Amino acid sequence: MKKYIHSLLFLFVITFSFAQDSIQNGGQASMNGTLDKQFDYVVQKSNNFQEYKVVKRDFLTILKRNSIDSVNRFKTELADLKQEFASHSATVQQLKDTLKTTQAELDKLKIAQDNVSFLGAPISKTNYNLIMWGIISVLLLILLVFLFQFKGAKSTANEAKNNLEKLEEVYEDYKRKALEKEQRLGRQLQDEINKQNKSSK
Repeated sequence: MKKYIHSLLFLFVITFSFAQDSIQNGGQASMNGTLDKQFDYVVQKSNNFQEYKVVKRDFLTILKRNSIDSVNRFKTELADLKQEFASHSATVQQLKDTLKTTQAELDKLKIAQDNVSFLGAPISKTNYNLIMWGIISVLLLILLVFLFQFKGAKSTANEAKNNLEKLEEVYEDYKRKALEKEQRLGRQLQDEINKQNKSSK
C-alpha cells in the first residue's frame, strides 16, 4: 500500500512537473507578442481570489523583462529620434542662414541693378536718366544758342563785308576823282606857269 501511494505520488509529481513545464513553455510562447497582448494573456491565465487576480511570478518576471526591454528600446529609438531631430534642426538652421545670406546678396544685387554710380555716388536709374536727359537738353540748348549767335554773326559779317565792299568802291571812286582833280589842278597850274613865263618874256 505504501508502495502504491509512493508510486501514485511519484506519478503525480512527474505529471505536475511536466504540466508546469508545458505551462511555462506555453506561457513563454504566448508572452512574445506586444505588451498589450502579454498583459491580456497574464490577466487571462491568472486565477481569481475574491476580487483579486493571482498572477504567477514567472509571468510577472517575463512581463517585467519584456516591459524593460520595450522601455529600453523606446528610449533608444527616442534618443535616435532626438539626434535625428537635432540634425534636422541644424540643417534647417543652416538652410535658414543660407537663405538669409542669399536674400541679402539678392537685395544688394537689386540695389546695384537699380542704381548707377554717377560721379562716385550711387543714384537710382530714374534720377540718372533725368540727369542725363537734363544735361543733353542743356547741351542742345547751348548748341541752338551758338547756332543762332553764329547765324547772327554770319549775317553781321556779311553786312560788314558788303559795307566794306561799298566803302572800297566809294574809296576807289574818291581816289579816282581825287587823282583826276589833282591832274586837272596840275594842268591848270602848269598852264598858269606857262602863262607867267610867256608874260615875263
